[in-house]
Amino acid sequence: MTNLDILFQIIGGIAILLYGIHLSGVSLQKMLGFRLERVLKKTSENPIKGLAIGTGITSLIQSSGTTMIMLIGFIGAGLLTLKGAIPVMLGANIGSTITIQLAAFKLGLYALPILTAGVFIHIFSIRKIYKNFGEALIGFSFLFLGMNFIFTGTQALSLNESAVTVINIIGSSAFLSISIAAVLAVILRSSSAVSVFIVALGVAQIIDLKAAIFLIFGVNLGSSLKIIYLTISGKGFFGRIAFVNLLFNLLGIFALLIFFKYFYYLISATSSDVGRQIANAHTLYNIIAAFIFIPIVPFVLKIMDKYAPFKKGGERELFYLNRKLLYTPSVALNQVNRAVVEMGKISYEMLEDSRLILFEGKTELLKKIEENEDKIDEMTEKISEYTTQISQQNLTKKDAMRLYSSMHILTDTEHLCDHILTVSELLVDLKNDKIDFSEKAVFELTAVFGRLKIMQNLVIKSLDENNLHLAHEIIKHENKVDEIVKKAHSNHIERIDKEMCPLENAKYFSELLNNLERIGDHYDNIAYAVVDRFKYK
Repeated sequence: MTNLDILFQIIGGIAILLYGIHLSGVSLQKMLGFRLERVLKKTSENPIKGLAIGTGITSLIQSSGTTMIMLIGFIGAGLLTLKGAIPVMLGANIGSTITIQLAAFKLGLYALPILTAGVFIHIFSIRKIYKNFGEALIGFSFLFLGMNFIFTGTQALSLNESAVTVINIIGSSAFLSISIAAVLAVILRSSSAVSVFIVALGVAQIIDLKAAIFLIFGVNLGSSLKIIYLTISGKGFFGRIAFVNLLFNLLGIFALLIFFKYFYYLISATSSDVGRQIANAHTLYNIIAAFIFIPIVPFVLKIMDKYAPFKKGGERELFYLNRKLLYTPSVALNQVNRAVVEMGKISYEMLEDSRLILFEGKTELLKKIEENEDKIDEMTEKISEYTTQISQQNLTKKDAMRLYSSMHILTDTEHLCDHILTVSELLVDLKNDKIDFSEKAVFELTAVFGRLKIMQNLVIKSLDENNLHLAHEIIKHENKVDEIVKKAHSNHIERIDKEMCPLENAKYFSELLNNLERIGDHYDNIAYAVVDRFKYK
């Protein structure tokens, strides 16, 4: 086998392994669906429970990144604190070592039988859950097949004296080993793939256990650096938890380097097989580091609050609408609802600024309203694209109704913001033309704005809390808005008939009332969309 053949076999094996991890993880997410959300919601401030949940979920879906995505979603929704999320994150690190444990079993021989079973189940099954199970088996077969190629290629690499010498030079230095493994983990965006390669190097006797442990340290550091990179580059949304993860790994590596001799003896005692020892080193590193870190979590959070306080708005807009969540639609729909609530808060600001233009003459606020309306349009486009992707997943009746509801709420929110902008432009024109309404007309507009403000608050709360009672309250208020507007129109016609209102004033007043009424109608539509969510409760 030529050097080029060896290189392609190892690189190709890594590529197949990465695809296998992705396919099996996605398929299992589809199978588990809302159950993942339910389990994560059970996470409390009990660190051991959080550790166990994080380990279990990540072991199943083989993606610590997806687990962290769901965690951030719950933190953002106020369902989980950062303190409660950290043990789950540490558990996710432990769960991510399942792939290297599988590699140590040398399961490459079973790849084709598993592939055959997966294909038959996927093709001949009628129910979606069985099709997903078949797809998961296909993913596992690719995972094992990739491992097989990596092990075969690495075994051939052991015959290349130059390559072995270079690898041994790297392995003899803790700094070099940690650095290179960290860089590889960042480049491949997968600590699992690099870890499997390290196991293969150990099995081929290219590196010894000591060098393998240093490389494992580097892999864990690289997984943290990858998250930091994604956060800084704006491609991720992990924020403070990413830096906690980095601190966790730095502390773990530092502690185990100090007590390296004891850690080495512990790993040596776990098995006589080198591959199994390396796999155990990866798992035990994360377990030991987690139990070192958990007791100091409150102290770490205090330090962060003091020297790196959280700044609202520091994250990329709609960062939580992540593609990885599409395979668990119930979680993805929670993120859509979070985005819609955010839009509701922006529309509340727009309504309040519009009111200030009318009653305090702050015409300069029109620019802010226009900017917010542009932001609403951009958010609508992004959220609509995301909901379209959710609609292509296998949805339960309940999730399908939630999606239908969210899409209607999204459209109505965008339209009501268009009307708020129109009202604001009319009010600015009114002020520029120095037109004043009668005391009675101002009183009527005050009543409408006041009622709309109440409705907007109720909209935000009903969406945020998924509250049916508040949705019915919005409907009641909309009826009141219709009554006020109807009465105002009647009074307005009466003033025109009595020539108490100039025609120019009449035009402005009538348009304002019509647009304000339309805003109320959209609040009403949103309320009915919230009510629809409870049809399959």
